[in-house]
Amino acid sequence: MSLLHEVLTRSRRRTRYSQDDVGAALGVSRVMVSYWETGARVPNDRQLSALARLYGIEPVDLLEGCDVEPATDGLVGMLLRADDAVDPVAALGVGEFVQFLDRFAELVGILNEPIRSLTQSPFVHRQKYSQKDDIRRKAEEVRAHLGLGSAPILDLDPICGSLGIAIYRAPLGADLRRAPSGAFLKHPEMGFGILVNLDMTPGRQRFAVAHELAHALFHSVETNRVLCHGAGPRESFADGFAGEFLMPSAGVRRFAEELGLPPRIVESVDVIEIQRYFNVSWPTALVRLRQMNAITQDTYAEFRATVRPGSLARALGYAIHPEEDVRNAKLGRIQRFPRSFLRMLRRAVVTEVMSPPTAAAFAGLALPDIVQILGQPLCDDQQESPQLETEFREFEVTGVI
Repeated sequence: MSLLHEVLTRSRRRTRYSQDDVGAALGVSRVMVSYWETGARVPNDRQLSALARLYGIEPVDLLEGCDVEPATDGLVGMLLRADDAVDPVAALGVGEFVQFLDRFAELVGILNEPIRSLTQSPFVHRQKYSQKDDIRRKAEEVRAHLGLGSAPILDLDPICGSLGIAIYRAPLGADLRRAPSGAFLKHPEMGFGILVNLDMTPGRQRFAVAHELAHALFHSVETNRVLCHGAGPRESFADGFAGEFLMPSAGVRRFAEELGLPPRIVESVDVIEIQRYFNVSWPTALVRLRQMNAITQDTYAEFRATVRPGSLARALGYAIHPEEDVRNAKLGRIQRFPRSFLRMLRRAVVTEVMSPPTAAAFAGLALPDIVQILGQPLCDDQQESPQLETEFREFEVTGVI
């Protein structure tokens, strides 16, 4: 048996993380990590759990001073082996993702209720059919399967939910030169799951969901996990699919014609109109229009360097999306989870299968989060908008019910 601080030191060195890396992953200083490893301070329960996930071992092994090898054969290890350069922040996020899928499967078992989960893609894909025309065709096939036509997609989460794919969001790092944008995993019990990097803007997150959807639907025959970081044939395919899925070529051309825009766009305001209509980020819109030859390379370079999309959109009367102010783009804790999980967690509390504190501990949430999931006010004086009551009265007076 070893002392806790000795196991912490050896585990960190074995995973090749520096004290700065560990501090950044856990939100503490390097000095605090040093205190833990010298025995001057002891991590709290939350920090011990995070350290165990980071080092790929069980919290009880840390507490009991057991030297064990990381669980590299587990799901976390499989995902992380996809990229040896993954940083500790991403490692923690991957651990959260796998833990969420495990808990989701456990919750399904506790409630003994069936849930839609996708374990095999309904689409055919062979590696030789990965050219641009094939990618466009596959995006159109998925849209047709979902009954989307070529219309804009307002929210990708319910689309994935209808397919039986669970989406979880976790911080993986803001520097995408080092951090993955997301991951795909086929969980042994929950089927297909998608992880999205919470440190990206909402627009980039939407693209990541569509990107991971491509891996789930077209690469799951070849592999049961993909950590999206770097380049390669699969990543190129998934990027191409995401662009076509979010901004289908036929839909873009139809919208431009209906709006009276020229086939070759030269005005930045026209790009803004297309961007807002398809509910994508400015980079996604600009890149897609360049891919479609709807703008020239010179126009692309000019707009990329000079246009401030938030200011221009505001001048055109559009509401500014959170992604234009990254400081306001962070999601609350409960919004990291798919709605299907939150509904089941709520049902567990309402039916008294779980108490609110038990449900909070089970999901890694705070008690006020559970209160919010139950749809209750956080305090007695917090009420809904009085305009809602006015609207109800209007409907009731006109006799619609």
